[in-house]
Amino acid sequence: MQETKDSMLQWHPAFFAGIQIELAEDAANLTFESEHQLGTKPMQIDVLIIKKNTQTAVKKNIGRIFRRYNLIEYKNPNDRLSIDDFYKVYGYACFYKADTGKANEIPICEMTLTFVCYHYPQKLVRHLERERQLCVEHPEDGIYYLTGDTLPIQMILVPELSEENNLWLRSLTNNISTSQTAEKLIRAYDAHQQDGLYQSVMDLIVRSNKKMFQEVDVMCEALQEVLSELMKDQLDEREKKGF
Repeated sequence: MQETKDSMLQWHPAFFAGIQIELAEDAANLTFESEHQLGTKPMQIDVLIIKKNTQTAVKKNIGRIFRRYNLIEYKNPNDRLSIDDFYKVYGYACFYKADTGKANEIPICEMTLTFVCYHYPQKLVRHLERERQLCVEHPEDGIYYLTGDTLPIQMILVPELSEENNLWLRSLTNNISTSQTAEKLIRAYDAHQQDGLYQSVMDLIVRSNKKMFQEVDVMCEALQEVLSELMKDQLDEREKKGF
């Protein structure tokens, strides 16, 4: 039953909002596209981020690897990153490069790949080390670089990210374990509750960690109002449908 409920949660839209929040400091230099369609057939990459000025480095830790064209594959908490997933997305990157109608319009050196997942892909990493001679570097919590390929590649392991540096992406999970984290999120949300990006992420976080938020009984009245307003419309809609 838990798996069924989790499968109904809209993880991808929340992730798309969450990564924009994480990269907000650099947003003026980035263009975000969700589920970018590849060609005329049903192939799409989860997120495409295009950097407008390649001379300006992205400050946020998850975007330091970025060049001009940055393709992102997102796996929700119930999914895993497999060997074939890697090659599928790598193939998408090659297709994206080639499907321009102009020879070498997108240089391979201006592209990157990012895989966002919740479980460390041991089989994939062993395969890439043995078969592709790639190396894994671990510059900071939750971020892994796969070096040795023409394409710069990184893996972002969501549960390993620090709350200090990546609160919203780190909290985009169905496994928030402490009331302190729940309180921190509500306080952070309070300053941005009119922003649709924050609303999308917070809605998903609350829905997938409802028990934890219900147990946060030390919240002040203002924070309770924030949480109530966040859930009011969704709860009213569910009541109308008889859920």
